[in-house]
Amino acid sequence: MAVAAVLVAACVATLGGMLVYAAATLPDLGALAASTGTVRILDRHGELIAEITRGGISRRSVPLSRVAPIMRDATLAAEDRNFYHEGAFDYGRVLKALLVDTVARRPEQGASTITQQLAKNGILSSHGGVLRKLREAMLARQIDSRYSKDAILDMYLNIIYYGAGAYGIEDAAQTYFGKHAAALDLREASLLAGLPDAPSYNDPLTNPQAAFVRQHYVLGGLVAMGTISQAAADAVDPSLGGDAPDAGQRASSARNQQQTLAELHGAAQSAVSDPAPHFVRFVEDELRQRLDEGSSLLDGTLTVTTTLDLSAQRLAARSVADGVARLGHGANNGALLMLDAHTGDILGMVGSASFSNADIGGQFNVVTAQRQPGSSFKPYVYAEGFATGRLNPGTTLDDTASESARLGGVLDFDHDYLGQISAAEALLQSRNIATEQAMQRTGVANVIDFAHSVGIGSPLADNLSTAIGSSAVRMIDHAAGYAAVANGGTRVVPRAILRVVDARGNVVVDQGAAVAPGPRVMSPEVACTVTGILTRYPQTWGLGFDHPTAGKSGTTDNFVDAWYMAYTPDWVVATWAGHTTANGGAEVGMDGVYGTTMAQAVTVPFVNGLGGPWHRFSCRGIQAQGEGNGGGGGHGHGHGNGDGNGNGDGGGG
Repeated sequence: MAVAAVLVAACVATLGGMLVYAAATLPDLGALAASTGTVRILDRHGELIAEITRGGISRRSVPLSRVAPIMRDATLAAEDRNFYHEGAFDYGRVLKALLVDTVARRPEQGASTITQQLAKNGILSSHGGVLRKLREAMLARQIDSRYSKDAILDMYLNIIYYGAGAYGIEDAAQTYFGKHAAALDLREASLLAGLPDAPSYNDPLTNPQAAFVRQHYVLGGLVAMGTISQAAADAVDPSLGGDAPDAGQRASSARNQQQTLAELHGAAQSAVSDPAPHFVRFVEDELRQRLDEGSSLLDGTLTVTTTLDLSAQRLAARSVADGVARLGHGANNGALLMLDAHTGDILGMVGSASFSNADIGGQFNVVTAQRQPGSSFKPYVYAEGFATGRLNPGTTLDDTASESARLGGVLDFDHDYLGQISAAEALLQSRNIATEQAMQRTGVANVIDFAHSVGIGSPLADNLSTAIGSSAVRMIDHAAGYAAVANGGTRVVPRAILRVVDARGNVVVDQGAAVAPGPRVMSPEVACTVTGILTRYPQTWGLGFDHPTAGKSGTTDNFVDAWYMAYTPDWVVATWAGHTTANGGAEVGMDGVYGTTMAQAVTVPFVNGLGGPWHRFSCRGIQAQGEGNGGGGGHGHGHGNGDGNGNGDGGGG
């Protein structure tokens, strides 16, 4: 007897100690607001791009008033039929679950109320055993005392996981049926309500029979609750009415299930994926920098108006994916960035050909990565040369074997020489030997300083091969550099966020649409001179733009990187293609994919798909030079751009 008393006392002491510890280490209920709070990311016109949680989960929240009543009732039928008549716990369910689990010797029946599940999914981690259960109970009591039942159900429906990457009922309705949560009917609601019990196992796309078994259970619950009639349930699942359905009922159920599966597959195929996943993560990073990592604002609901234009973004994503598929020849990845040339606003950002493709490292954002630019770097050399007076468009440069030898053996793609050519022609024909000579005349340090002044943030090697793109740069910096040329000589800083508003309507960040002019980094005359040459580039290389643009291509050694930089007075479009592997950064050569080849597959379709207005460059002489810029019938003189070792492509691509 004494031994038993000691054991009981020990158990009580242990339980008491665990209760004290659980209470002392209980997460703050404010974490629930953080988990249910979202960051709504809008494009510049107010269209929703994405809604993400603090943990980076993408979802679209809706108030309870925008969830179909039958979906709310089906959730109660599936998870907690006494929800509106109980406290934080349903002691009867707990006792019943204990008895059932004891007989089965394994967990067979859940006992958690919706309030407990909200505590578990909204605040607690999925690990912790008995301590987690104790904390769950304590938090459930706090939630029940602080929030109304409708508020609890609202939060639950917006955070629960339904499988297939869908968090919250709005995402689930869109993912599985291609409609809003407000439009769900009995058949759809009863299927969705059964999924959170075991989302992977009950997935109707991979295990339809399990999903239909759960639907059967939910329909039975709705009838038992008096929410729907038996006839309404039978219309969805004719086998529900009796314990031994006849052949006709089974056949009717099978037909209904086939119809549901057809709708599910159709919705899955037509579902619109996140239109700007790399941009969304870019915005998240910028938001943390602006608000500081530990800011309490990051835990709540924010509405972020961004610079993105979703119409341009959708066109960009399609142009990259389709263009890379057309390219072939080892190209499996691509990227595109569109900047406003005056404000630096990011209008479109595609960081890879497929965000979900792990084989190419699709989540890796090439726009912010370091890649060699090839000959797309050359305009910086000539701009600085023109600015210092050490070059002018008519300056004679040597594209000769003797000059190649003097410079250390640099070659062009064709291993040929054009003799003495003007600086303008050297840039237009993208000649390596002449460009390294131009770099030497201008001064390597001068060119590097100039490149940094226009926005190139990467370190650049102090050698002549930097002139032809051997030093890596970031696409986002490179586009800013071209923007300085496009706008007549002022530096721009790429930006993604225009305005941030908190849950109470307070403006946290307001950058406004207008941007004060940046520092002048080149004279308008120098910018116009470079642009005057580059407006002839698309026609020289037969690229087929429908409207006048200026641009420059670039290709690196062994066809690792293929670039094209296009611009007008209003915007810059930077594009890239390459071959990447799962780590996103491997340098694997393609099979003869030049910058001009990539431009025809990716850049031209994108630019030609943009709407107007189209403005011409206002510099004297450029309009005449650009008149034929859109012509698509011209034939290039070669392909590719030179590289640091002279083994690459040379010429225009």
